[in-house]
Amino acid sequence: MVETGRLLQAARPPVGLSPATARAYAASWRAFVGTQTADCCFPVGQAVVTAWLEARAKAGRPRQSLVVDRAALTAWCAANGEGLDVVLPAIRVRRTGAGVDATSLLAAARRCGPDLSGLRDRALLLLAATLDIGAEALARLTIDDITDTTDGMTVALLRPRSGRQHLRRLRRRRDPAVCPVRHWAAWRDAAQLRWGAAFRGIDAHGTVGDPLSVPGVRFVLDRALGRSDHPAQRARRKKSARPSESSVGTAARRCTAMPAPDWIRTTVTVSGPVDAVAQFRVAAQGSGIIPWQVDFDYEQARLLAPMAGMGTQAVTLARLLRQASERLHRIALQHQAAGTSACVFDLHRLVPVPGDVLEAGSDSRVAAAWLQAHWGTSLPLRRVKVEAVRDQRVRRSARLVYSFWSAEWTPWQALERVRADWPELVFGIRPHYVPADAGETADVA
Repeated sequence: MVETGRLLQAARPPVGLSPATARAYAASWRAFVGTQTADCCFPVGQAVVTAWLEARAKAGRPRQSLVVDRAALTAWCAANGEGLDVVLPAIRVRRTGAGVDATSLLAAARRCGPDLSGLRDRALLLLAATLDIGAEALARLTIDDITDTTDGMTVALLRPRSGRQHLRRLRRRRDPAVCPVRHWAAWRDAAQLRWGAAFRGIDAHGTVGDPLSVPGVRFVLDRALGRSDHPAQRARRKKSARPSESSVGTAARRCTAMPAPDWIRTTVTVSGPVDAVAQFRVAAQGSGIIPWQVDFDYEQARLLAPMAGMGTQAVTLARLLRQASERLHRIALQHQAAGTSACVFDLHRLVPVPGDVLEAGSDSRVAAAWLQAHWGTSLPLRRVKVEAVRDQRVRRSARLVYSFWSAEWTPWQALERVRADWPELVFGIRPHYVPADAGETADVA
């Protein structure tokens, strides 16, 4: 019987689970409860759980993690007397930070032209929609992985976790316009492919060239779907105080594509009454990290994908890297929970990142857009220092001088928010744009 009226925060945990399963289920349950109101009680309702799973799927959560989420909520609700029968969201093809359904891929395949590039794009889109695979799996496909049969073809897909191949059988469809078997054969014969990668680049003269990389496959998918969200070219940095609006609009996309961002040193002077300055100094202290929610199952699969062909050694290496990442992430969260003041100017303390953005993950487009809109930088500050400067001429005022390094740009948006939250203080902001040949480096670890 459902325990009507029991708060979700006071729910009884399920019993009879292994320690690892109990921890995973508890994490999913905490994430679900965090999105509900404080007075939300049992019964939860199937519609609420379905909407929550759909929101996580749209935010880019992997399907295997959604399976764990559904099992966790089912177990927790069952432990409190409520039975659930929830169906997973129908997310057919997913890329990091965005989902693409099969209907959109099939519609894009119908729009492809009759030339050689159109044949390749149509075959790529139809295989992506039919096999439910992304850019990484498409880039790994070779001619030997696809075998013709009497009624269609078989495709050998590499499983990143185990390093083994999984055979998928495709039959010819009645509608020739969306038949992956026919269009794969048309692309293979037109390009005269006999060995090597299944999808290759085509130059302006119609010559088939090198194999398509993962970014190349993503470019083909985005172009066919009519997307224009590729990272823009880096604009020349001016020595003025504030970046231009056009660069601000594209920085959220650029930060996810630049593995090594430029770092800018900034000095912030805070002055005002002694008590207000002291209160600000305490409020600005924090751990210096952003407590992202990390899906380590997905991270392990992502690490394994480029080296899956190496077999069991690659699987072992990916597992060890995942364990090291989990340990470091756990230590960071423990420092934050303990209130460690390792950073004297913590942006997350002054302008906190919302819970739904933290749940989306650090590599999602939602997080990148929010950080650029509210912080002005994509990463936490580094090399943060503070110096209390005494002014003998003014006895009732105090002054703090902060210096830090920020990724790509000075965090103007966050500093403007801080300035509005502390109107009794005066903030002086001075960025230092270091030339490339200067002795001081902006590449901080």
